[in-house]
Amino acid sequence: MHHVWNTAVPLPQISGIEKIDSERITIKPFEPERDDYIFLHGVALAKFKGRMYCSWAHNKVKENTDDEEVNYAVSDDNGRTWSHCIQGNRRPEEGIAVSHGAFLVHDDALYFFAPQFKGKLGSEMMRMSAYRFDEQEERFRSLGIVLDERFWPMCEPTRMEDGNYILPGIYVGASYHAEENTAAVAISHGDDILHWDMVLLSHEDTVKVWGECCITVSGSTVRMYCREHSRQLKALYAESNDFGRTWSKLGLSNLAMIDSKPYSGTLSDGRRYLICSCAADIQKRTPLTVAITKPNDDQFYKLYTVDEGGHLSYPYAIESDGKLYVAYSSTTEGYNRNSAELAIIDLEDLK
Repeated sequence: MHHVWNTAVPLPQISGIEKIDSERITIKPFEPERDDYIFLHGVALAKFKGRMYCSWAHNKVKENTDDEEVNYAVSDDNGRTWSHCIQGNRRPEEGIAVSHGAFLVHDDALYFFAPQFKGKLGSEMMRMSAYRFDEQEERFRSLGIVLDERFWPMCEPTRMEDGNYILPGIYVGASYHAEENTAAVAISHGDDILHWDMVLLSHEDTVKVWGECCITVSGSTVRMYCREHSRQLKALYAESNDFGRTWSKLGLSNLAMIDSKPYSGTLSDGRRYLICSCAADIQKRTPLTVAITKPNDDQFYKLYTVDEGGHLSYPYAIESDGKLYVAYSSTTEGYNRNSAELAIIDLEDLK
């Protein structure tokens, strides 16, 4: 078992987690009576030239069907207020869906990577497409397919010391329960972010994988935290020491985590963080928590509650101006009937 949680510090139960102060904002409310959308999920965040962008998957019919599209909103005051819902990466053609993905600011431009699929959750086709924000027309323009394999991007690409970007995601089989489903990474060709190589991860026989995953990068070492898929309620862990080209097998860690999409990153002071629903007695996708390491350390030792009532979550985060911005899905209306929410956390409060 991988010790990603410091064994000298007991992992708290839900009732014992310290609640962190945060400013809470609704980015996009759940309002089907106004816009007919009954599914919202998979928020992503970016800050570009002073503006903040938040995207999400939207569907008026049902999750993961060929009616899916990606819409977004913008904020000019660091997330305190948001625009109306803007139609973004729409279906390229009838019968092909676009769903939630990841932003990247690169070479003074804003990019977005998203999966396209055909058939129920890619039963017929799954591939990764790219978009670039056109500042003159204020809309995202399609750059076409950049990885024609069954890859679904999960988190923002990270630049590595070898000059390549690495992007964590899912290798999606023919169905949600397909045996071949696993975590994967896509690695760019240096600054050429329109061409990517996919690397699949294997896993230990004792676990089952739905590949929603996240990574942190330190030199040539890449650490992956991944969703487990058989209700063992532990974060899966794997490690690469050659910039993501080869990996250990995904195996159980000692961190109790709900089976949901996690998000991780490294703060500017060297501390790593992991956002999901973690606690010794975790059973549901609530509360939303953030685990923290000490600077330049590998093991999480402190856990905070970000939202006690947030269900489902699928978080995404960016650091800016001394704050951690955590966007996530939340519902009080039932399964996948979500709003897009934002918690703004002062980094001093995480110390």
